[in-house]
Amino acid sequence: MILVDTALQERQAQNNPIRVGIVGAGFMCQGLTNQIENRVPGMRVAAISNRRVQRAVEVYGGQRFASVEQLLQAVDVVQVCTPTVHHKEYVLQAAGTGKHVFCEKPLARHLMDARAMIAACERAGVRLFVGQVLRFFPQYVRAKELVDAGVIGRPATIRLVRAAGHPAVSEARAWFRSVEATGGCVLEGGVHDLDFARWVLGDVERVQARGLTYRADLPVVGDHVLATLRFVSGAIGHVEESWMVTDGRFRQRFEISGDHGSLIYDSLPPEPVTISLRSESRPALLPAEPLHPSDDPYYRQLAHFVECLQNDREFAVTPTDGLEAMRLSLAILEAMRAGQSVLVKDVN
Repeated sequence: MILVDTALQERQAQNNPIRVGIVGAGFMCQGLTNQIENRVPGMRVAAISNRRVQRAVEVYGGQRFASVEQLLQAVDVVQVCTPTVHHKEYVLQAAGTGKHVFCEKPLARHLMDARAMIAACERAGVRLFVGQVLRFFPQYVRAKELVDAGVIGRPATIRLVRAAGHPAVSEARAWFRSVEATGGCVLEGGVHDLDFARWVLGDVERVQARGLTYRADLPVVGDHVLATLRFVSGAIGHVEESWMVTDGRFRQRFEISGDHGSLIYDSLPPEPVTISLRSESRPALLPAEPLHPSDDPYYRQLAHFVECLQNDREFAVTPTDGLEAMRLSLAILEAMRAGQSVLVKDVN
C-alpha cells in the first residue's frame, strides 16, 4: 500500500487533488462520494451528474451542470455509477473527451456494448478500470496469495455464495425490475464472484445452471441461481447467487479446496480466512488489521486506480477481466434458458 498511499498523499500535499466527476447519483454514488470526501486524500468530488438533478443535489450540493458534456470539461477522471444498461453511453462520452474512466461492474449489460467501450477507450488513449472490488477485499486477496503459494495444493473446487435482499424493493432502484436493464442477481452481483473465480483458478470452459424468479411483482431474469463451472484446469466451481434474503442481511462466502486442504471465509460473522489442512485448522493472517482505514476494500480500489494512473501501471482488473466476468455471467443465464450446459467461448 506504500506506493498507493504516496500517490494520493502527493496530490494532497500539492493541493492538486484529482477532480472526480461521477455520473449517476444512486446507491453506489452515495458510498463513493462518502469514501472520496472523507477517506481518500488527494481526490475530491468535483461534480455529480444525474438524470434527475434534484437527486444529485441531495447527494452532493456542489456545482450544477446542464449536461454530462459540461461536467466532463471540469473533471480529471470520470466514475460511471449509473444503471448497467447506461454504462456504454457515458464511458463513450468520457473517452471522447480524453478522460480516464472508472466504471462500476458489470462493465455493461451486453458483450457487444462492453467491446465497444473497450475499443473506444483504446482509440482515445484513455484508461478503463472496472470496479471488481472483491480483488481488494483483504480476505479474498489473502486467499489468492495462499492458493498461488501452494498452501492447499492443487485447487480442485471452489464454492462461492452471495446472498442479499432484492435490490428493487425501493422505487429509487426500480430499474432492477427491468430485464433489459439488469441481468438479475447473477450479472449484477454474481459478476463479483465469477471474476474472483477466474482470478484464482483461471478460465472456465463450460457452465450449467438452474434458477428461478420468485416474485411475480419483480420479474427479472433470476432471483436465485445455482451454477456449476468446469474450469479449463479441470477444477469445478459451485456458485450460489440470491436476492431472496428477507431479513436484509448480506452474506458472501468462499471455500477453496485442494489436495492438501481448504481455505474458508464467511462474512456472517466476519472472520479471518481459515486454513483447514489434514491435521490442523488455523486462521490465515490478513495483510493488515481489517478495520484500518487503508485496508477498506473501496479505499484500496480507489487508491490503486490513482496509483496506476500516476505511475502508468497496469490495473489489477483489466477491461478484459471485466468483459470475461460478464461473459461468464451471461453464459450462466444462457444455460438457465437452454436447460443444458453451455461452452463459455460460444457466448458472444
